[in-house]
Amino acid sequence: MAGRAFSLPLFPLGVFLLPGERTGLHIFEPRYRQLVGELESALADGKEENNRFGIPFHHDDVTASTGTLVRLVEVKKVHPGGRKDIVVECVGHFETTRFQSTFDTKPYPGGDVIERHIDLDVGLTLRQQAKVSRIKELLSGKDIDVDALRGETLEDLTGWLGLPPAHKHRLLTARGAERTSFMDSVLRWTILVLQQEAHIKGGFFPN
Repeated sequence: MAGRAFSLPLFPLGVFLLPGERTGLHIFEPRYRQLVGELESALADGKEENNRFGIPFHHDDVTASTGTLVRLVEVKKVHPGGRKDIVVECVGHFETTRFQSTFDTKPYPGGDVIERHIDLDVGLTLRQQAKVSRIKELLSGKDIDVDALRGETLEDLTGWLGLPPAHKHRLLTARGAERTSFMDSVLRWTILVLQQEAHIKGGFFPN
């Protein structure tokens, strides 16, 4: 589902976050150090609407038109020479409609985007619920409180399955039957991995 259109700075990276997730970034290029400086000023002045930039997802040498909308949370450390370690938080997602290698008069990239909604609050299918139950059975032998692992919606699963960035990004771009099929394959693969780990722990090494 698409939402409002707006413009913002863009910083392509192999990072994709879900709403509320945070990650650290090491900023060393002068153009992005300037961007971070502007975000710091917006944060200090309480201008949250200006404390935003987009991270188009870069994976397998390809930069997607879709990505994560983030806000600067804090600057953790400033290194000699101006390099900075920062923490950012996901506040949404977007699709790029126009990319500029330099954003107006700024040295960093930017562009026009449309807000995209990832819609993770959808219920799991009966097949997916059965797979989640099997995963919990396999995890129960790992000193994990499986009762605390919710499994009613996609959002529940993303909270504990440990999906890599590319899988998270697929949840944004896939819809309907394609998304259902993708999650079925993720759950099936998770079961296979846990079963193999159980065999190895028991002294069996499958071919």
